[in-house]
Amino acid sequence: MTAATCKKYVPEVLAVGYASLGVCYLLNLIAGDSKFTNGLGSIPILAVLVLALRFWRRDLSGIESRKQLKRRIAFVLVTGFLLGMAFVMGYQLRLLGMTSLGVKGKLWILVISGGLSLAFAPVVNLFYACLDRFEGGRWQTTCGERWIRRSFPVSFLVIYVCWIPAFLAYYPAIMSYDFHRQCIEAVRGFAFFNSYQPIAHTFLIWTALQLGNAVGSPEIGMAVLTLVQMAVLALAMAACCRLIAGLTGRKWPVVVTVFVFALLPVHAVLSLSMTKDILFTAFFTLFLCLFMERRFVRQKNAEGNAVRIVLLDVGMVLTGILCIFFRNNAVYAILVFTVFAVLWSKRQRAELLALCLLVVFAGSWLKEEIRVTMGAGEGSKVEMFSVPLMQVARAAKNHRDELTTEQWYLCDSIVPEYAWEYYYMPIADGIKNNVAVTTYDAWKNDLPQMFSDWLKLGMAFPNDYIDAFLGLTSGYWFPDDVSHAEMLGYGKDTDWGLLYTFNVSKNDWFDGVESKSFLPGVRKLYSDVVNGNTYYNWPVVSALFKPATYCWILFLTMLGLLYVRKYRKLVVCMLPFWYLMTLLLGPTALTRYAYPLYVLGPVLIAWLFAKADWNVDTDECEAKENC
Repeated sequence: MTAATCKKYVPEVLAVGYASLGVCYLLNLIAGDSKFTNGLGSIPILAVLVLALRFWRRDLSGIESRKQLKRRIAFVLVTGFLLGMAFVMGYQLRLLGMTSLGVKGKLWILVISGGLSLAFAPVVNLFYACLDRFEGGRWQTTCGERWIRRSFPVSFLVIYVCWIPAFLAYYPAIMSYDFHRQCIEAVRGFAFFNSYQPIAHTFLIWTALQLGNAVGSPEIGMAVLTLVQMAVLALAMAACCRLIAGLTGRKWPVVVTVFVFALLPVHAVLSLSMTKDILFTAFFTLFLCLFMERRFVRQKNAEGNAVRIVLLDVGMVLTGILCIFFRNNAVYAILVFTVFAVLWSKRQRAELLALCLLVVFAGSWLKEEIRVTMGAGEGSKVEMFSVPLMQVARAAKNHRDELTTEQWYLCDSIVPEYAWEYYYMPIADGIKNNVAVTTYDAWKNDLPQMFSDWLKLGMAFPNDYIDAFLGLTSGYWFPDDVSHAEMLGYGKDTDWGLLYTFNVSKNDWFDGVESKSFLPGVRKLYSDVVNGNTYYNWPVVSALFKPATYCWILFLTMLGLLYVRKYRKLVVCMLPFWYLMTLLLGPTALTRYAYPLYVLGPVLIAWLFAKADWNVDTDECEAKENC
């Protein structure tokens, strides 16, 4: 073998071998074996990897610019590495309840992730190659402004009408999640309202019950509220469809998006669910859509659209304030989004800053003033500490017999000793609910000392801290996670699973709102999917039910914009990204928490692949925005 031949094939052999190492270990984890084996079973894997990597190399050979070639390879490998690490850590948590221990264990995860980055490279490369092709002008506009305008009402009607069978199947509403707490408050009156759940949402439930009392049927009152909620959510989705029509200039992406919104069971069932997250999702989506629409209008003809811009500004303020009314963490996401939006804006920075700050401060002030005026109680903020509480609880539970006297005291002062056994990796409720009525009052007024104790314990038990965080958030980053759909049980004959559909309206002060299905067959179909989790058996489509899918859509959109150097377009991603960052500090990973990403997912895809900010007559706008 000549030196030239060795130089040609040795790198390929090493790459295939390294990729095979990662793939074989991952397949062992999936099969339930945490030990690494690499026997004859890896021969077919080697053959596939050889063909795939050669395909990737052939595709790269078509890139003439050496600088662009290095950029493509770097982005492909980094993306593959992140995906590989997500899969390895996710399957380790599922199989072992922890990730590899110690420095050596974490290095092993990095080594395996590196091998998987090579194995995933041919597939990931298709994503970046597609971006290059669209940047080259392959996306051609085929519809005009008139069709774009019509896409909004048509999308709204189609989506709303397709949800009516679900409404009749679950009439008058799905009253699960935190509805029991809010229903008690609504029945007993304003003095019993508590800001632990959004007062604005509890007020809507109170209004529905008052309407029900007036007409002699609480079911009718709840049905009216459900229909209104469905309409608001459908409007937000229709706004997404309009944006997609404008961004792509094509009809088929809008048709696909409407199809998903209208027929995917997740959307139909959640549209009926009396939880704050649904209306919050609608207002969150509308806020971002109005921000993007405002951007387009200003770019096209700001002087000729003064009235329209004012209306968009008013819409942004109203929807932004409503976001803050319906979720406490919205204010943090909007505040950080404001910083990036102002920094990356070329024009009207002061105007945009004033607009966003008005949303933040007016929303926060009005929410507190309404609470005080109503005489409502102030809710516990213990949920904000879910991650550190779970980290302490995991360390204490796993090392109970190894704790020093000082460590035992520190753990017990943060999480009471009896509650250590309630640690359950995917959800913090068992820990935070006990802390809320025991140790929380003792340390909430001395947070610096509490965090000092928490940090001291973290230095002693770093693996438990890392694994507690990963286990609590795996639903957002592990593509094959099932904990978000199984943590409290699931089954076709239950009301648990991916979504909760039970009725908890009955309490000591109220006989409850009766659930009555006018379409029991339809309800059974939905129940099989969202309670029995039968979507597990649906190839490809099952990914549309998982929160991690939409989180990865967001991550890939951001990486894609970095790759094509559309840095200013990243500002649109900042709002959902920082909202997601707040979710990573939350008590669990649930579909309803990540629902804004479900709705915005199609918009992010269109935003990434659109050649310009708004595809109809925007060549000049695109040139101005590129940097």
